[in-house]
This record gives sequence, structure tokens and C-alpha cells, in this order.
Amino acid sequence: MVLGIPLAKLLPEIFKTVTKPMVNALKRNVRKSPFWKDSVFIPMAQSYNKASIRVRLWSQGIHRNKEQVERSAHMNDEAALELGAEIVANSATFIVGLLAIIMQQSIVAATEKKKEKQEEQDLMKMETNILELRRQVLDIGLSVEQMDAKVRELTRHVVSMKGYGKTEARKSNEPEKVSLNIKT
Repeated sequence: MVLGIPLAKLLPEIFKTVTKPMVNALKRNVRKSPFWKDSVFIPMAQSYNKASIRVRLWSQGIHRNKEQVERSAHMNDEAALELGAEIVANSATFIVGLLAIIMQQSIVAATEKKKEKQEEQDLMKMETNILELRRQVLDIGLSVEQMDAKVRELTRHVVSMKGYGKTEARKSNEPEKVSLNIKT
């Protein structure tokens, strides 16, 4: 059975769905805290808005002086709070995503390192087995040489025995008679 949606496409959607309530809670709670509202979110949103307007004007080739940019970038507090909360939420989402990528890369690197270590151990084991097999082959070759020397020694001994190689001419085709003397 094939899943209809690949996991790679499903995870970002789940992440957006999970973070959406957090963003909304952040927006609600920022209004209650004057420190975060006045010191962090509103100035950050206004700076972001000013920078985006400057970039937009520059990309369109429009030149404005500082006062004109200030007037264009002015935002009311409610809009600045919304934009500030969105910036913080997007930054948090970006950081979490970046951490997930870093964790995934470290897991992949650890898995690769473990795989390489296992391959190295397998290679060492095979080299050890090859050396052991070579030693056994050399031992067998030495044993064969020793047996060959013994066979030659026995052959020399048999050849040197009295009467070896002499055959008596038989007068008939009768088989040779063998007598067994049993002493009782």
C-alpha cells in the first residue's frame, strides 16, 4: 500500500499546523507585556518595515530622502505588533527547521561513520582470514615436502635391499607356489 502524501511534504504542513496556535498565543500575550511590546516587537517590526521599503524603492530605482522613507514606513502600533509577532514566529520556525536539518545531518554523518568503521572491521577480518589461509597453505606444502622426502628415503631403502629388481625366469606359466610354514 502506498501512502498518498510523501512524508517529506507532510512534515512541513504538520509543523505549520502546530506552530500556528503558538504564533496566535504569542500575538495575544505580547499585548499584555509592555516590555516586550515597547522594547522588542514594535521597534523590530518598524525597523523591518523601513528596511523592506528601502529595498523596494531601491529595486524600483526610486530615490527618496530619509524623511520621505520615514513617513512611508510609519506603522501604527497594532500593525507593528502583528508584524513583530510574525517575524518572531517565522524566526522561531526557521531556527527549529535549521536545528532539524543540523540534527539530520549529524545523524547521517554518524551513520556513515559507523558504516565505514564496520566496513573497515570487515576488511581487517578478511585480511586476517587471508593471512591465516596462506599460513595453512604453507604448512600443508611443508608437510607434503616432508612426506615426499620420506617416500624418497623409503624408495632408496627398498632399492638398496638385496634381491630387488632381480626376476627369475620361470619355466612354465604356472603360478608361483607359496608355502606357509606354521610352527606349532
